[in-house]
Amino acid sequence: MWEIIKSGGPIMWPLLACSVLALAFIIERLIVLYKIPKEREAQEELERVERILAEQGEEAAATYCSKRRGPLNYIFSALMKRFDRLMIERRELRDTRQQIVELAKSAGAGEMGEFMVVQKELSDIKDELIFEVEEAGRAYLGRNLTLLGTIGVISPLLGLLGTIVGMIVAFRAIAIAGTGDPKVVAGGISQALVTTATGLTIAIPTIVAHRFLARKAETSLERLEVYGHAFVNSLIMSAFKVEV
Repeated sequence: MWEIIKSGGPIMWPLLACSVLALAFIIERLIVLYKIPKEREAQEELERVERILAEQGEEAAATYCSKRRGPLNYIFSALMKRFDRLMIERRELRDTRQQIVELAKSAGAGEMGEFMVVQKELSDIKDELIFEVEEAGRAYLGRNLTLLGTIGVISPLLGLLGTIVGMIVAFRAIAIAGTGDPKVVAGGISQALVTTATGLTIAIPTIVAHRFLARKAETSLERLEVYGHAFVNSLIMSAFKVEV
C-alpha cells in the first residue's frame, strides 16, 4: 500500500485526505440519520416540550431543548429564537398597527377591521415560522452533505491533475534520456495511472453515498416537519393567550 501511495506522487496526499474526510462524513451522517426518532418518540417529545411551554413558559422550553440533542429539539430551539425576533419586530411596529386598525375602523370596518389586521399579522408570523422549520431541518439533517458532494466532485479532478503531472514527468524523462529505456518513463506513467484510479475509487462510492444520504435526509425532513408545524401552532397560541 505504501509503495502505491509513493508511486502516485504528491497528489496522493490530498486524495488520501479526501478519502478520510469522505469516510468520516458518511459515518457521521449515517449515525445521525438512523437515530431520527420514530413517530411515537417524536410525538412524545413534542408533547413534552408543549407541556413545558404551557406550564413554565417559553424560556423554560428553550432551556429544555438546548440541553437535549436530536433534530426535533434543534428545530424547536430554532423556532423559538425566530419567534422571539418576530415578536420583537411586532412590538416595534405596534404604533403602525394601531394606525392601520384606526383607519379600518374609520372606514366602517369596526371590530372586524381590527380582527383582520391581527389575523393577517398572525398569518405572516406563522408563514415565517413554517419556513424556519424547513430551514432548521435542512441545516441539521443536511449538515456535511455539501462537503461530501464536493469531495465526490473534486476527487476525480485531483486524479486527473495527478495524471497530467505524471505525463509531464514521463515526457520530461523522454526529453532527457530518449526512448531507448522504458524504465525512464515508467515512473511518470505509473504516477499518472495510480492517481487516476485513486481519484475514481474515492469519487464513485462518495457520490453514491451522497445521493443516498441526501434522499434519506429529505425523507426524514418530511416526517419531522409535521411536528415542527404543530409546535409553531403551540408557540402562536401561547403568545396569543398571554396577550389576551
